[in-house]
Parts: sequence; structure tokens; C-alpha cells
Amino acid sequence: MPAKNLTWKRFGRLTVLYRCEDNVTPSGYKTPMWMCLCDCGNKVAVRGKSLTGGVTRSCGCLAKELMSERKRVHGGFGTRLYAVWDSMRQRCNNPNHYAYANYGGRGISVCREWDDYSAFRRWALSSGYDDGAGRGECTLDRVDTNGDYRPDNCRWVNMRAQTNNRRETIFLTYEGQTLPLSEWADITGIKYPTLWQRYKRGWPIDKVLLRP
Repeated sequence: MPAKNLTWKRFGRLTVLYRCEDNVTPSGYKTPMWMCLCDCGNKVAVRGKSLTGGVTRSCGCLAKELMSERKRVHGGFGTRLYAVWDSMRQRCNNPNHYAYANYGGRGISVCREWDDYSAFRRWALSSGYDDGAGRGECTLDRVDTNGDYRPDNCRWVNMRAQTNNRRETIFLTYEGQTLPLSEWADITGIKYPTLWQRYKRGWPIDKVLLRP
């Protein structure tokens, strides 16, 4: 099926000038490309689907302006904490985000107060956020994994604690003690993947944990 003619159509700041050479993937798949003129004067070749789908709206100048505005308004753009805040909001508000299905897609939202980065920053600094912590040692976690991002449901924990709090974490009970599988691995000295495979195969709990 021939590509729809987009010549002279306007998408955001882009005006389509003409069809240009297709983009060809290593497997031979061809993607229609269109040469566009941006309002800022730059020319850029853009995939047709990116234009019609609203993904690309400028030559890149719009994103730069938005970043500059965020930095001016929030004063924290580019910092580690700002990235945490922005990632949280993307997961809950952006249907195109890779993790949206597990957050916004199942009804988890960010409280109105935290739509303002400065409010989130004040809470973070007063609740234990450590900007100097090592990777995975100070992560944003929801106490109730089915609850929203809000001050009374969030805390700063290391990645291990957050992993143990995830919905998909496997908990095993043996001799009256219930622990996540990762902690049983530490106690038994058996590697986590081995315990996981035994559990998935339906082994009895005592064999999962005690068999050498």
C-alpha cells in the first residue's frame, strides 16, 4: 500500500516539503520518510508514522525549549532527584512510557501536591533522601504497591527492600516463617535462580529450601 501523501501538511512546528529516501532496516523493511521544514528554519527527515502519530513535532528545538523552561521553573532539572520525580510522573501519566501498564495503566497516580517538583523535593529532603547514596541505595518506594504516589505511602529504601515489596515478589513460608525468596537464598546459601526454578516447578517448600 503506497504511503499517504503528507506533502504540505503541518504537524506541530513541522511543514512537510516532500517525500525523501525511505529508511531501510537490515531486514529490508522500508519506512517512508518525509523532509520537513521546522518553524525555526531547520530541515529534518522524519518518519511518516512519527508525524501522524504526534511523536515528532519539531526538529528538536521544541524539546530543548521545554527542557530550558523546566530548568528555569523548577531549578532542579538535571539533578538526580528531579530525574526520580520525572520518572515517577512518566510512569503514571504517559501511556507511551514502557512501564505505564504497571502504573498509570492499573490506576496508580501521583498526588496533586507532587505535580509541583518543589513540593516533592521538600518532602524528599525531610523524609530521608540522600543525594550522595550509592546506586540502588536510596530509591523511591510505595509502602502499598497498589496505592498512589503520595507522602503517606512513600519512603526511601534500598533496591533490595523495594524488590521485596513488589507485587511479583515470591514469598515462601517454612516452619512458620514467611520471607521473600531472595532472603531464603541468603539463609540457605542456595542461589536465587536455583530456588526460583524449584518453586516454579512445583517442588514442595521443604525441598525447595533444603535440597542441596
